[in-house]
Amino acid sequence: MMAATCSDTTIISSRHHKPRAMVSSVVCNGTARIVYNAVSGMLKGSVVDSCDNNFAVNGVLHQPFSLDEPSTSLADFSITDGDTGEQFTVLNIPVEWLPIVNVVTKATHYHLRISHPTIRFETKELLIGNRADLEIQQHLGAIVERSGGEKPCVHLGPMTIKIVASQRIEPGFRRESICDNLSHPIVEQSEDFLV
Repeated sequence: MMAATCSDTTIISSRHHKPRAMVSSVVCNGTARIVYNAVSGMLKGSVVDSCDNNFAVNGVLHQPFSLDEPSTSLADFSITDGDTGEQFTVLNIPVEWLPIVNVVTKATHYHLRISHPTIRFETKELLIGNRADLEIQQHLGAIVERSGGEKPCVHLGPMTIKIVASQRIEPGFRRESICDNLSHPIVEQSEDFLV
């Protein structure tokens, strides 16, 4: 920063002409574990890629899943980077519940499928009972909240996340000091508020 020392100083302020933006992105291919809470209508889980990068995945269904209604609904997802804490929100993602009948027990279970350009997931294995409890304890921990007496199911499968977001930053000020005694203007520029 340069300062003018003459008594007759005129300060002219102007904005930069080039707008600046900060670009953030998440690209992740890994194994996801997702638990659906029927009481709150929330999907909670995490995805871990081959380099052990961890991302928290939280989804809120617009309408809670019901056996009587259509199997497709919309959800708003929030993805949080475990390393940086950056959070990305993607709205109106279609979520499908696919009925799968167990050939041994003849019970119908619902597998989760998310098919969107930013988030893709499909249940490859549905963990129930003790196996679900073990998976929650080892991988999800405090992420999953339980309602009274509810036995959670863990949807295990591959997940792909591709999000690119940009944030516009307000341009800084550029100051030009002109002194009557000097032939050249003095230019000051700073991103700090103490200019």
